[in-house]
Amino acid sequence: MFLLILAGEAVFILPFVLPRIFRPTVLDVFELDNVQLGLCFSVYGVVAMVSYILGGPLADKYPPRKLIAIALWLTALGGFVFASYPAIAILQILYGWWGFTTIFLFWAPMIKATRVWGGNRSQGKAFGFLDGGRGLTGALFGVMGVFIFSAFLKEEPDIASLTDRKNAFTYVIYVASSIIILVGFLVWAFMKTTQSEHQSNLERISWNDVRQVLKLPSVWLLMVIILCGYVGYKITDII
Repeated sequence: MFLLILAGEAVFILPFVLPRIFRPTVLDVFELDNVQLGLCFSVYGVVAMVSYILGGPLADKYPPRKLIAIALWLTALGGFVFASYPAIAILQILYGWWGFTTIFLFWAPMIKATRVWGGNRSQGKAFGFLDGGRGLTGALFGVMGVFIFSAFLKEEPDIASLTDRKNAFTYVIYVASSIIILVGFLVWAFMKTTQSEHQSNLERISWNDVRQVLKLPSVWLLMVIILCGYVGYKITDII
């Protein structure tokens, strides 16, 4: 569970945590406005929508630890492109790539591994630990990022030059990418494959199962609830 919590937040450091905490710096060093950055998030969202559907069946074919580790490594590779401060077109492609690595390869295996860890009687505990732990881990990653940024900044952020802020932010990106790679190795080496997980691999989801689920009104209601929750979350995030 500790590895799931760590991986569950580490994979989102580059696409979301850093732009959340360092938004003014991100906009300045990438020469973007909020609309352009929002378009990058939109590309991520479109790729993620498709990836959510396709990622579930993939998670039934391969062990979660392998998919999670590969997703972390591929996400970290995008960090080195991020650190090159590409043009807006490349940045949008990068966010599409992150939509693929964090959702298609990562999300369903993480949910599946959490469900397996919770067993028949502790699903609430498992997902409570996961989400609560991810929130705490995200805050700690944020504090670490601010510490690194300030350590490599020669002056106070409000008077530092754009070049100095860009150099300091580059170190933040490199450290974040390195941490994600390290977490990937920890997951690959230490996340256990249980017998229950192996058994669930045999119960694979068919497309007919997906169609049956999509016919349930409660599923569509949950989609609307989650969408509204995220809209409110992202609004307060920006504020």
